[in-house]
Amino acid sequence: MNDKITFYRVQGHNGWRVQKQLHGIRFVKDFYGSEDKRQKQAAAWWEDIKARYSNNWDGTKTWGFFKTKWEAWALLETKDKSALAKRTIDEYKWAFRQTERLIKPLRYLADITIQTLRQARGVLIDEALQKGAGNSAPNKFVNCMRASLLWAIERGYMADIPLDNFHTLPVAAPEVKTQSAREIELLLKYGSTKERVIVLLGFDSGCRPDEMVNMLVDNLDLENGFADIAPHPENPKRGITQWHPKKWKIRQIRLTPRLINEIKLLNPPGPYLITSRYGEKYTNTGFSQMYSEFVDGVNEKIRFNEKDPIKLTGTCKTLRKDYSTSRQGQGATMEETGQSMGHASKQVTRKHYTNTQTPQMREQERVRLRQLDKYIVPLNYDTPPKE
Repeated sequence: MNDKITFYRVQGHNGWRVQKQLHGIRFVKDFYGSEDKRQKQAAAWWEDIKARYSNNWDGTKTWGFFKTKWEAWALLETKDKSALAKRTIDEYKWAFRQTERLIKPLRYLADITIQTLRQARGVLIDEALQKGAGNSAPNKFVNCMRASLLWAIERGYMADIPLDNFHTLPVAAPEVKTQSAREIELLLKYGSTKERVIVLLGFDSGCRPDEMVNMLVDNLDLENGFADIAPHPENPKRGITQWHPKKWKIRQIRLTPRLINEIKLLNPPGPYLITSRYGEKYTNTGFSQMYSEFVDGVNEKIRFNEKDPIKLTGTCKTLRKDYSTSRQGQGATMEETGQSMGHASKQVTRKHYTNTQTPQMREQERVRLRQLDKYIVPLNYDTPPKE
């Protein structure tokens, strides 16, 4: 056994790294400070490793021993986080059950190799494809097994295996859920003046929920049809708390004529545009709860008053997705829509806020492809090639 300590420079910060191996188990630690200080700390660390792990792994640690030790450690580590802990431990137990089902024989931890893990992942992928599901289950298996086996390797319960080569799979982009034009019409039909202002701020102007909560009457220019999304000045007399949006959130939004009419009907006393029934500013949580209650009330009215009732399920943030999708359908570019919504890049607008499966978006894509076809030079097969 080589006790020599060798330091390697770590790129990106001022630390020095030491790598040692004992019975096939790799140990890595970073050290800082002067050379003498690092040498003493590394020597003490290596002596502690040898004392703890020199005789700990002999290739006979069983799978049952590992599960018992891991669960006891997990319960102790997450004792103060009961809700999160139970969900996390249940996910790991599910991964352990899949391991027992797919890796046979499984008596010792040494029976688990990178090859058997990949084979188990492949079976889970095939099962997910048969059900029409995505890669969430195989990825959960990968993440749980990597973390738990790394825990076992660090404690010397099994030999080191290259877990860095056991990867998760790419996940499909999330589907952007939007509301139809009829759903927006029903929200406006059965909403109060304040609720119609909220719907139009999201659907016509692309406001975020926190921007609606913190919008000031002084920032509205109803004559010219604009509103400023900007930080609030400190003014304790008026009860305005400072609110600082991110740099790319500071912008101007367009107010449509119907939104201006609803704001005039609302006639807010200020300083905030949207206030509770007691004239107080909403918190972000209270605002979301208020909007959820509004949608539930609209669903109740739809059920009794409409001939073909539908159930509304959108949130206040869904209105921004409706705004982005409708803007794209009207011919706006992704960059223009992203700037009006305060996005840092058009990729955010396309991936998370635009439903590309609407008829308008599909037609827009067809037009774009037809324009690209103009630049394709057709091949002339009648002309013989030059020698």
